Amino acid sequence: MLALVVGASGAARAQQTMPSAAVDADAATADAWFARIAYAPAIVLAASPFRSGGDEAGAVTIEIGRQTGGAREWHRVYNYPSYGVGLYAARFGHDRELGRPLAAYGFFSWPFPLSRRTAITADLGLGVAWNWTAFDPATNPTNTALGSRAAYHLDGGMLLHYVVATHASVYGGVNVTHWSNGATKQPNLGLAVIGPKVGVRYDFAPRSLRPRARRGAISPFAPEWELVAGLSGSSKNVVAAGVPAGADIDRRRSFNAVNLTTGLQRHFYRFGIVAGGADLTYDGAAGARVDVLGGREVESRAVADRRFAAGVYGGYEHVMARLSVLLQLGYTAWRGVDDAEVPRFYQRYGARFRFSEHVWSTFAVRAVKGRKASFMELGLGYRISWRGR
Repeated sequence: MLALVVGASGAARAQQTMPSAAVDADAATADAWFARIAYAPAIVLAASPFRSGGDEAGAVTIEIGRQTGGAREWHRVYNYPSYGVGLYAARFGHDRELGRPLAAYGFFSWPFPLSRRTAITADLGLGVAWNWTAFDPATNPTNTALGSRAAYHLDGGMLLHYVVATHASVYGGVNVTHWSNGATKQPNLGLAVIGPKVGVRYDFAPRSLRPRARRGAISPFAPEWELVAGLSGSSKNVVAAGVPAGADIDRRRSFNAVNLTTGLQRHFYRFGIVAGGADLTYDGAAGARVDVLGGREVESRAVADRRFAAGVYGGYEHVMARLSVLLQLGYTAWRGVDDAEVPRFYQRYGARFRFSEHVWSTFAVRAVKGRKASFMELGLGYRISWRGR
């Protein structure tokens, strides 16, 4: 495959040498399309008691993207990044239990140039994976990683790129991929793979790695205060409590969860935001029970006004153009149902995408104990900003 890509650009390389190291970092060029394909062998990381095959895995990705050329200032701020969409296909040693998933995702690749031919990139991808073989207590009881046939797909990598010719590049590095359904279906212990990744890239226009833009070509950063408010929610699936606890019945039940958040944020440097705020959460699963009385299943849960909880949080948000990733840590100060099995400390992992200066969307997972998803937060928010000391 590498030979085909390099060979396709051989004629161009024979007639046109690599641009000199003195490429003007500030001169804008047209955005250009590229395609890349990669292979990623990996090791499975999971808490599930799989029985078939081994922990090996392998995946192929095919991507179409746009290489920014500097027409907008954020191109220069992020060292001329690239972005696009991709398709992912994986095969596991545990494929009898996990299936052979496919995924579609968007990606953002942030380069850090080392020379006119080499650069390190930080790559982030987010999308949806499907075609999993879901947990089933009768036919697939060992797949406690994913209780559903679909899951969100989160991918990250640190890759070294080398420009072989004006149209061809090779790259390789370390890659991690994670899947979870965000507690929309139990069980949901989650699944991840880690390993090397190697690939080739073909640019449809001649390409040279550009150096960082000069400081004077980028507007000075001005810190801002931000006031944000958002509404989000999703369905959540829980294993309800009940008596007798060992009864051979399916106690999985689905409920709605809604979160209203507001916070004060400080955009203190170009790529970073610190935040503090409050959450008001409606959890439809609060106090959920499935009891067996007289041979019959009896369902119950807390009354409506006791399904609410209030918490405070603080955290950090890393900004990449319109997309940002966030990590927030929170504490539930009050809740209508005090369940000793549910910790008061919670975490929020996720991403935001800004449609405009004021409107943003969010995709996040509310978790407890660091890794156990409580519910997904899918929603919209509004932002007001002002500058001050």
